[in-house]
Amino acid sequence: ASADLASLQALCAKFPKVKFLVTVLSRGNQHELTVVVQKTRNLHLYGCWWYCNNPSIIEELTKMRTEMLGTAYTAQHSDCRVLEQLLYKWDHSRQIIGEALVPYYLRLLRRGWRLTRDELKRDVQLLLGG
Repeated sequence: ASADLASLQALCAKFPKVKFLVTVLSRGNQHELTVVVQKTRNLHLYGCWWYCNNPSIIEELTKMRTEMLGTAYTAQHSDCRVLEQLLYKWDHSRQIIGEALVPYYLRLLRRGWRLTRDELKRDVQLLLGG
């Protein structure tokens, strides 16, 4: 089922001082949600659902979100209740997210951006919720 993102936008508009963290399950909602996040100051895109924890989906979402939002989202989170799930998901996702970010930084470098180690560290901390 698809999420009703218009209701989410209305909620954010009604409570502008509240920061909402959001993720959706449906692959069909992912692009629309990213656009809504881009337009809504108090809405933060927050990771991937457990059911989106497939390498191809993580890669696709990371690339799309980075192209549209830069580092203004959290690439991965966990709502697990079992430590082993957290360890697996984190290790699994971190590598895929890192590989998905390479083309983004290569484009910046080709365009003349002089990326520093501190900037890269800052971006990784932003994307991974640190």
